Amino acid sequence: MFSLSKELEEYRAKIREYAQKTVREYAKQMDETNDGGDKIVKDLGEMGLLGMKQPTKYGGLGLGEMAFAIATEELGAESGGASHSLHTQQNALQLLVSVGGDSAQEWIEKGIKAKEVYAVALTEPQAGSDLGALQTTAKPDGNELVLNGEKIFTSAASFSTKMVVLARTSGNPGDRQGISLLLIDSKLPGIEIHKLDIMGIRGAGVSYVKFNNVRIPKDSIIGKEGDAYRGALKALMVSRNGYAGIAVGIARGALEEAISRAQSRKQFGKALIEQEWISFNLADAYIKVEAARLLTWRAAQLFDNDYEATTEASMAKYYAAVTATEVTRLALHIFGGHGLNRGSKVERLYRDAKIMEIAEGTNEMQLVAVSRLFQPKK
Repeated sequence: MFSLSKELEEYRAKIREYAQKTVREYAKQMDETNDGGDKIVKDLGEMGLLGMKQPTKYGGLGLGEMAFAIATEELGAESGGASHSLHTQQNALQLLVSVGGDSAQEWIEKGIKAKEVYAVALTEPQAGSDLGALQTTAKPDGNELVLNGEKIFTSAASFSTKMVVLARTSGNPGDRQGISLLLIDSKLPGIEIHKLDIMGIRGAGVSYVKFNNVRIPKDSIIGKEGDAYRGALKALMVSRNGYAGIAVGIARGALEEAISRAQSRKQFGKALIEQEWISFNLADAYIKVEAARLLTWRAAQLFDNDYEATTEASMAKYYAAVTATEVTRLALHIFGGHGLNRGSKVERLYRDAKIMEIAEGTNEMQLVAVSRLFQPKK
């Protein structure tokens, strides 16, 4: 049985209060405008809550991945876009820590305080999340690098102040060596940012980014030049569990709405909750949300104890995304026509859940990671 420390319980209470007081009111605006994720990052930075998992030597709270799982769930219960905005800042900080370490301390500290809002530019149209197949290049030219390439689904790009970019500084696509992590100004000449009008997690600044002969100083490289692959892979492995936390939150938020509706709505002289098919389905949904949370917390705890929990995080991410879709669909059925109104909470959470299922959850990477459990050992 999981038992949260006093520090984690206090952190959860603070995040939940912020989510229910501020994000709950702000979520509809984020969804309507497809903007505003930077407010979430800045609010948490000002509250001293953004450095939840970063080491104390960088100005973080040092509460680990469990705090991150808690925070993504609490925000996700109100808005997938708000939780995803937090996730992006944390993903950027994780990359800076994993690849740069002490050499990136200045930028880690600024990110924790939200003095810089980071975008993460990794995924490419032709490479997906295969880091070794990156085609974006940063070629030396005197004392500068010239950056060219395309990135897709770049979170926070539309409102970021800095971009964390993976690019090839040497070698050829397919090589693991030669990949560098760059930290660049988001407003440099030659950077095109086109915000995507996606159906869910709106407000998180998800964009298409193109680099057209962008000139950057060579000291934009974080860590050792050409040696970012391993550190970036570690950061992405940890980030999987953050996506699981978002999905758990979406599922929990929809379940809470569905239970409240079923208790208050009467049909044929009795509350919906008294109808057997509704109460049974809600019970089933409750079990699945609990199971998804426990999978997420287990992976977080393993990460905090220095285990490479790739399989466990993949299981959590997969199951939480599937659960979010199932529970939000059930919530829509319980609300009936009222739930179909554009912008209603359950309708919005359903769109958030589908994004998580398609883009973050039920993809082949998760199934491959888990299927390795059944492969014969060599």
